[in-house]
Amino acid sequence: MKKTKKEILIGIGGWEHEVLDHCFYPSGNIDQARKLALYAEQFDSAEVRPTFWDDSISQGDAVDWTASVAGNPRFRFSVKLHRSFTHEKKLMPRATRGMRSILHELSRHNKLGAVLAQFPYSFTNTGANRFYLLKLGEVFSGFPLFVELRHGSWDETGLPEFLCEQRLQPVNVDLPRLRQYTSCRADAGDGVAYLRLHGRNEKGWLVNAVDARYDYLYNGREMREIKRRVDRLSEKADRVFVLFNNTTGGKGVANALQLQHALQDTRSEHLPASALRAFPFLQPIAAKETGQTGFLETDELRRAM
Repeated sequence: MKKTKKEILIGIGGWEHEVLDHCFYPSGNIDQARKLALYAEQFDSAEVRPTFWDDSISQGDAVDWTASVAGNPRFRFSVKLHRSFTHEKKLMPRATRGMRSILHELSRHNKLGAVLAQFPYSFTNTGANRFYLLKLGEVFSGFPLFVELRHGSWDETGLPEFLCEQRLQPVNVDLPRLRQYTSCRADAGDGVAYLRLHGRNEKGWLVNAVDARYDYLYNGREMREIKRRVDRLSEKADRVFVLFNNTTGGKGVANALQLQHALQDTRSEHLPASALRAFPFLQPIAAKETGQTGFLETDELRRAM
């Protein structure tokens, strides 16, 4: 029997952060389409964040995203549902139609990896909320819908089976080890696993400040722990999404590059020169020529010639 090839698709929570102009892209003078194209040269996945708060995002935007990542056949998007679905628990026809049109467009080009329903800590394990998950699964039937549940009340052994019954899949969430927050699991559903890493800034989560919450750099010991977790997930699933959401200061970029190197077991990586300047500790895993002509810098020089 032919062994199925495993896919581990690594990325961060969004390619459009301004901080990436200083720690990933060669400069800020690049349009969003070009930024996404450059991003897809380095990573194989990204979370689409604007759809969480902006209900004007449309199918036309999905057309542009698909064109930008055409150079990477492995690339898959994870699209966040609008907050009205998760934080307000509203299933409005207009919002549903708009979101499904985006998902259809990405699916048509084989660029949809996941639909992410990120629920807040206040979404607890109650009968009413379980029923809402059932309805949400029906509304987005036919799409790979992954659910992020943060409250510790959901931390039970039967969770994957319950979600499967509702046509949903679990997100494995790495959060600070705080009381009442869910622990990080190693669940997979329908041959796909999703690991979402928010960092472990306990103070930031306690004060509920968004920038502080995601201001965290995983250290070497923690990165080895994350690699072991990814290895376990790849034993359960043929495809594993690993998305770093510790994006404050661009720290998710550094950790994502470190994990890529660890999983590929290569001696060196071709890293963006701007990432090496921002995170000098990446130098040991960088190819010797990267610091002079990293792929992003080479692209910038080519346009200037």
